[in-house]
Amino acid sequence: MFNVDALDGPFGVRVAGINCARPIGDDTMHGLAELLHHNRLIVFKHQTFTPAEYLRFGTYWGTPHPHVLDHLRMPGFPGIMSIGNTETKDEDDNVRNGAAFWHTDQSYEAEPSSATMLYCLKAPAAGGETQIADMLSAYETLPTDLKHRIDGLSAFHLYGAASGRDGEEKAAWFNSEQQEARVPMVRHPLARPHPITGHRALYAVAGTAVAVEGLSHAESDELLTLLKRHALQERFIYRHRYEPGDVAIYDTSLTLHSATPIDVADGPESERLMWRISVKGRPPACH
Repeated sequence: MFNVDALDGPFGVRVAGINCARPIGDDTMHGLAELLHHNRLIVFKHQTFTPAEYLRFGTYWGTPHPHVLDHLRMPGFPGIMSIGNTETKDEDDNVRNGAAFWHTDQSYEAEPSSATMLYCLKAPAAGGETQIADMLSAYETLPTDLKHRIDGLSAFHLYGAASGRDGEEKAAWFNSEQQEARVPMVRHPLARPHPITGHRALYAVAGTAVAVEGLSHAESDELLTLLKRHALQERFIYRHRYEPGDVAIYDTSLTLHSATPIDVADGPESERLMWRISVKGRPPACH
């Protein structure tokens, strides 16, 4: 049906033998979804899409979810974001490097994203990697007493909070009060069960976590700092170096990720252009 081999890192797999721009049958899609849920990351090589084809591919994984920052959506295809350093909007560092901090997509919403996919059209000769951290392994390797402590605890999340721990920068860039009003504070478990497999993983302990319910400010800050530092150990992190035609899909229930900061392109060798889709819910083949 398709070929699978391990990526050069602590987790994730590479899949060959599928043209993702073509319709994918339910049996194949069910196998791909299981592969994602058990490996946290899938990379497809040598893919080519039109925006319509890419959006159709996204629907196989869930319901494409337009980003809250509506000015970053692709005209005509609001479920796709064009990100990189080649467009006029990318001259603004806040746009170009708006994801260059550890976070989980849509963790600031009551129903978070279930997966995010990035399709590479242009890759720079150096830099531009996506860093992805394995929150399933991070949870499973917690000291037993700490694991017991956080089971049952929840954190409050707010878009762009980027708590400021360990030098993390705030990355909230609304361009209207209406946008900001659409994302009130929400709550998610610190150890969140995967919505399909049920496996617990640390959830969004960096980026949007503001406070832990029921703890004092000092206790909350100490716990979130401790969990983030544990989660971002090198042994849990894979860095994907893109080539044009790559599609990287990561399970957002089981990972944290961060873009690598880039400068504005000054020539073809420094250009980076990606199409991003985040989805919610289950893959239709898994219903």
